[in-house]
Amino acid sequence: MSKDRKRARRRQDRARMLARAKRYYPGQRHQRLADNLASCSCWMCGNPRRWHGELTMQERRQDMRDRDNE
Repeated sequence: MSKDRKRARRRQDRARMLARAKRYYPGQRHQRLADNLASCSCWMCGNPRRWHGELTMQERRQDMRDRDNE
């Protein structure tokens, strides 16, 4: 992929994320939050492993394998 195409793709992705953020956030705030639409890390928006102690999919699969091998 040439340098110009990479630049065009990056600009297209930025415009897409700005348009998406504009739907969620009013005023000029969407420009700051377009790169990462998760603007907070509260227990509702954050990582479930951190807040609820849930296992990752990889850990769940390993637990299932361990139980089957016993």
